[in-house]
Amino acid sequence: MNMTGMTFKQYFSLGLFAPHTGDKKTLQTQLHWTFRITAALCFIGHGTWGLITKSGWLPFFASQGIEPDLAWKLQPLVGAFDILMAVIILRKPNRVVLLWMFFWALWTAILRPLAGNLEKIQIDGQWVVQLATDSMRVAKMQTWEFWERAGNWGPPFFLLVMGGAFTISIKDLFYPYKEPELKESTINTVFFLCRCCLALLLIGHAGFGFAVEKQMLINHWQSIGVDANIAFIKTLGYAEFFLGLLIFCFPVRILLILVLVWKLFTEFLYVPADTVSGMGIINIFEWIERWGDYGIPLAMIYIVSYRVAQRG
Repeated sequence: MNMTGMTFKQYFSLGLFAPHTGDKKTLQTQLHWTFRITAALCFIGHGTWGLITKSGWLPFFASQGIEPDLAWKLQPLVGAFDILMAVIILRKPNRVVLLWMFFWALWTAILRPLAGNLEKIQIDGQWVVQLATDSMRVAKMQTWEFWERAGNWGPPFFLLVMGGAFTISIKDLFYPYKEPELKESTINTVFFLCRCCLALLLIGHAGFGFAVEKQMLINHWQSIGVDANIAFIKTLGYAEFFLGLLIFCFPVRILLILVLVWKLFTEFLYVPADTVSGMGIINIFEWIERWGDYGIPLAMIYIVSYRVAQRG
């Protein structure tokens, strides 16, 4: 892979493992490919679960009046279309695909609170959707999940901002585009949007611990030998909530690296915990689906390093 004269190694190293050049074109290439790959991997991860089919999606379909029998049939179609969008965005991106990815990711996030207090249960080997026995807890969880999904809709939206999506004609929506030269004002805008999304996804995930006391988080930590309990995940939740506030107020390099490593590690726990029971290593697609949680702090690290190089 060669992007604007950079090798693959240089692309990932400059600003992350080595000082940034301070060149705006280099930063533009870094941001463009970081968000492009991030959006694609998010849709590949999500789409793969659609192809496999997932009982956890049934309440979201039910919130729109779609019964489980039809939902099972629609899931592979949704998954295949997600993966198609990912392939297009990697090969020949155009603005209409980015718009679809943004609105679809935002809609799937909104479906969490819309599903409210619905939950899926298995009766005589069949999955059905019903009102949750602990309805307040389920509704509360879905609300935090909406904020936690900011990493899904953020990257395609950032690409739209960088690509001048709001100053183009209707015709330009449907053709592959070449990004306009990145301006300092656009860099500032993208950085602020990244701050907002990263803070939201951290705070949303924090709520799973201190507000919802989600059993899944306990299972994740226990899968690697940690003696986790409710008190443990509540403490982690409060710490992650504080980290989200810090990132928004003081997005410094060391904090961004900490978030990047933290999210890469904690989201990978879907695999050893076998979160989607019986799927084993296939749970890696849960980790891939959350690539926005890693791509956003990475992009912010590039911008911070670029600014340091510019000042120095």
